[in-house]
Amino acid sequence: MKSPVGVVGAGRTGRALGRLIHRAGIPIGAVVSRTMERAREAVRFIGDGTPAAGRPPGTCSGLVLICVPDGAIAAVAAELDVVPGTVVAHVAGALGCEAVSGARGAEPGSLHPLRSFADPDRAAASFAGTACAVEGSPRAARELKELVRQIGGVPLDVAPGGKPLYHAGAVFASNYIVALFHAAERLFEAAGVPPAAGRAALARLAAGTLENLEAEGTPGALTGPVERGDDGTLARHLEALRRARPELAEAYAALGRIALGLARAKGSVDLAAAERVAKVLGPP
Repeated sequence: MKSPVGVVGAGRTGRALGRLIHRAGIPIGAVVSRTMERAREAVRFIGDGTPAAGRPPGTCSGLVLICVPDGAIAAVAAELDVVPGTVVAHVAGALGCEAVSGARGAEPGSLHPLRSFADPDRAAASFAGTACAVEGSPRAARELKELVRQIGGVPLDVAPGGKPLYHAGAVFASNYIVALFHAAERLFEAAGVPPAAGRAALARLAAGTLENLEAEGTPGALTGPVERGDDGTLARHLEALRRARPELAEAYAALGRIALGLARAKGSVDLAAAERVAKVLGPP
């Protein structure tokens, strides 16, 4: 891909992707932000491009990446003046290519890098190997996959209409891991473990689990009382949680029910043990 890539929305994601695209030897076209000052800052960060405020100047062609907040994507797409056949794609996680359907004559698509862009400089530096969900019209999907490979990512196909479920899965695997870790820290503190020592111990435990997941997959990585069918330990956990941290008891039981289904699929618990565990965990 050698046609210029326009970047509309010069925030953290737009800046990081712009730098990656520039480093791959692909020219950057317009870099659009709300103000000219922010657009110029983004161009300096990216290393290429023409700053613009409000909307791209003139008619867009090649590829346009819309990197604005989810709620603004449709309005931004509808304002674009594009050459027919131009690929217009957004980078939102939970929206499909229909979000840019207002760009008349464009090939609609979406590209969502499966990583955090909290620090654009660090995100660009460590981007290699990042999975990027791609969907859209056949031409848009083809060109977006090519772009992903050129910037060092790995294309990840998502079926039409599948973006909300894909993004919910990403939330479970990223944001909710942080929430679960926070819950684990609170329980260690309630058990009298010093915070710093507890955080370090839990981080090592979580890191080992992630290594097992990558090597063995979810069935092989599952261990613990549900996987063993140990209803007695589960009952003690829930009794202690209801006394000390009642707000965490239902979350524990809900995750236990998910783990029980996995344990049954793995074959580590028989039907009788599964029924005992299910009784302790309770109904959804």
